[in-house]
Amino acid sequence: MKPIDWVIVGGSAVGVTTACLLADAGFSVAILISPASPVLPEDPDDLRSYSLTPASRRILAACGIWERLAPARITPYDRLQVWDAARGATLAFDAASCGRPALAYMVEHSQLQVALQAALLARPTLSVHTATLETLRAGELCCHLQLSNGQSLAARAVAACDGGDSPVRAMVGIECEERPYPQHAVIANVRCDQPHRATARQVFLAEGPLAFLPLPDPQLFAVVWSTTPEAAQALVSASEAVFCAELGRAFDHRLGAVLASTPRRAFPLTRRHANTYSAARVVLLGDAAHQVHPLAGQGLNAGLLDAAVLAERATAAGMVGLQHPQALFQRYERQRRGEILALLAATDTLNQLFLAREPWLGWLRNAGLALTHRLDPLKRLLMAHAMGDSGDLPALARPAASELF
Repeated sequence: MKPIDWVIVGGSAVGVTTACLLADAGFSVAILISPASPVLPEDPDDLRSYSLTPASRRILAACGIWERLAPARITPYDRLQVWDAARGATLAFDAASCGRPALAYMVEHSQLQVALQAALLARPTLSVHTATLETLRAGELCCHLQLSNGQSLAARAVAACDGGDSPVRAMVGIECEERPYPQHAVIANVRCDQPHRATARQVFLAEGPLAFLPLPDPQLFAVVWSTTPEAAQALVSASEAVFCAELGRAFDHRLGAVLASTPRRAFPLTRRHANTYSAARVVLLGDAAHQVHPLAGQGLNAGLLDAAVLAERATAAGMVGLQHPQALFQRYERQRRGEILALLAATDTLNQLFLAREPWLGWLRNAGLALTHRLDPLKRLLMAHAMGDSGDLPALARPAASELF
C-alpha cells in the first residue's frame, strides 16, 4: 500500500483547516470524519457559536473557508465590556483605538460546518473518509490505520485533531495533564429587550464568568455561563421563564429584560495539556493537545493557529521532512507550546482570581480592572493578544497593512 503523506483524524474546524492547508501545499492528504447527522445551516438545536479572532479569519480565508461563510451570518463586534459584579470595576476595549475594524467575529457552529464541508468538496484530490479510526500502528516508515468501514490506510504522518478525549492521543500513549475546573458551562441563545450594538459583554460573578455574545439578529445573543455544577443543572432544568429571570438578574439587566431562550445545555469544564505534542509519526493539534477555560473564547483560535504553524513548518520541510517527521514535530511544538502555556496560565489565573472569596483579592482585582482601563498602552497590548496579533505567529495569521485604518 502506497503511503499517503498526511492523514488527518477529525472533521472539526481544526482538522479541516489542517487538511486544506497541507493539501494546498502539495501533500497528498486524507481526512477521517466520524459519521454524524448532517448539520443544517439553520439548525435550531445548534447552540454553539465561536468568537473568531482576526488571526483566525486570516487562516480560514487562506484556505477558502471564510469566503464560504454566509456574510449575513457573520457578526463582527468592535467593542468588549468586562466588569466585576461584586465591586463594579469595568474594563472596555474598542477596536477603533488600535486601528482595527473588529475585535472578533461571531460565527455559528452550523454555519462553519457548512463552509468546512464546501472547502473539502472544492479539493477533489483531498480524500475524505466517513469513518472512525479503530486501530493505529506506528511503524518505522509509516503509520498503519484501520478504519471502521473496513478500509486500511498508510500514512507518513498523522495529525490528531480529534478533540479533548482524543482516541489517537491514547493510542500512541501520550499522557495528558488533566484538571477539572469547579464549574460547568451553560450555553443558550437568548433574545433581549435591547440590541447588542456590535458589543460583546462579560461579567465576572462569584461562581464564574457570564458572557453575552452578539449574533446576527441585533437582539439575539449567545450566552456562556460558567457556574457550579449544581447551579448549572438547575438552570438547564428550569422553565424558560425562570431561566430568563435568573439570567437577567445575574447580568444586572444590562440589556433590559431577557425575553426568550432556547433550551439550555451544560457541560463540565476541564483543563487539559498534553505532556508532549507528538509521538512517533503522530502529532496533536487543537483540543487533542490543549483545552483551556472558555472565559477568553480562545480554544478554537488556538487550534487554528496550531494548524497554520504545522502547515507552515511542513511546507518548509517538504517531502524530506516526512522521512523522519520527529524534527518537524519538534519545531512545531517549540513554536506553539510556550504560547499555549501562557494562555493556560492567563485563563487559570483570571478564573481563580474572580472565584476567590478573600476581601483583599476582591480589592486587588477591582483595582487591576480600573487601572488597566485607564492605561491605553496596556489595553492595546491586551487587545493585540485577544485578536491573535501578538506572539510567534505563522505568516498566514499576521495582519496586513491594509487591515489597519
